[in-house]
Amino acid sequence: MTDSRDTSSSSVRPTLAYVVNSLNPGGTEKLVVEMSRSFLSEFQVLVLCLDEPGLWADGLRSDGIPVYCLWRQPGLDFAVAVRLANYFRRFDVRIVHAHQTTPWFYAALSRLLHSQPKLLFEEHGRFFPEVRNLKRILVNRLLVRKLTHRFVAVSQDIRERLREYEGLGADRIEVIYNGARAEPPVGSGERDALRGELGFKPGCFVVGTVGRFDPIKNLPMLVASLERASKEVDALRGLLVGDGPVFPEIRSLVEKAGLHDRVRLTGFRSDARKLIGCMDLFVLSSFSEGTSMALLEAMMAGVPVAVTRVGGNPEIVVDGESGWVVPSNSVDALTAAIREALGDAQKRQKIAAAGKHRFESQFVLDRMIENYRKQYRILLSMNA
Repeated sequence: MTDSRDTSSSSVRPTLAYVVNSLNPGGTEKLVVEMSRSFLSEFQVLVLCLDEPGLWADGLRSDGIPVYCLWRQPGLDFAVAVRLANYFRRFDVRIVHAHQTTPWFYAALSRLLHSQPKLLFEEHGRFFPEVRNLKRILVNRLLVRKLTHRFVAVSQDIRERLREYEGLGADRIEVIYNGARAEPPVGSGERDALRGELGFKPGCFVVGTVGRFDPIKNLPMLVASLERASKEVDALRGLLVGDGPVFPEIRSLVEKAGLHDRVRLTGFRSDARKLIGCMDLFVLSSFSEGTSMALLEAMMAGVPVAVTRVGGNPEIVVDGESGWVVPSNSVDALTAAIREALGDAQKRQKIAAAGKHRFESQFVLDRMIENYRKQYRILLSMNA
């Protein structure tokens, strides 16, 4: 079997292509960026975006990683598969790593036109609520999965959903949890300065989140919990970092709840990881999750976490040990978790330490990269 790590010493490295919807800020997109940079010494890497390049495209280009866009049109745009096949042929692509189902579909179809690349499909998250589509399942079983060589889910929950809603065999799906790059913690002086810039005075207890403002994140649950808890604790503050389609709705909810002077909405911030370190409790109130990158970053930073019992969250956070796990859409339960975190400093510190240890033992970036390196070796051996 070929060891892909040896390819960096050869004159020609095999080409690895990532296919993604875009490189706009998000968990999936962050992983594409991290993986592209991590494998650059072993592969010639390029990124193909279906819809638009996105805000992070120029950063990869400055690292010498080409980013191309296919400008997918609404509906079924079969020309995308043709253009993908042309790129794969032009760059002599050996491995295609498709992130999420739409890139997977078009990448698989492209193999009808140019079959040399071996295809890996990775699913990060699912829609909510999901509807079983028999036509989709039939197409996957008869065509798309036969054009695919490796299947990866970022949690056990996602693997089960791929079985139920995509018609894939669970026994063929590897589970590889996401990993985050470990970084030094924010120093106390910088943390105090950032909190001051955000309008938080000494003694404030800051509950926050980071992510795309999307309906699936169920941010109204977090706002409602902050509203209830703030009636009992004057020092409670909220920090919501991110942007997205429901940003105006969430801002309106904050204002209607009378929290405009307590809850800070920052919009998109390139220093979001540092802002996580400014929180006293990180909350993920989503209806559905795969393996949340923001959650991993909070655990890495030693910030205690509270999450809903959905998707991959319970696989990452052990309730009562490395965080609080509450029922989905339960404002009562999340409010109680906020109260307990605020009122029990000893438990908060214990949970933060356990979460950091769990991150370091299971969810570091290097561990994830090594798992994908093994997948790539298998695919390269198929080409040999």
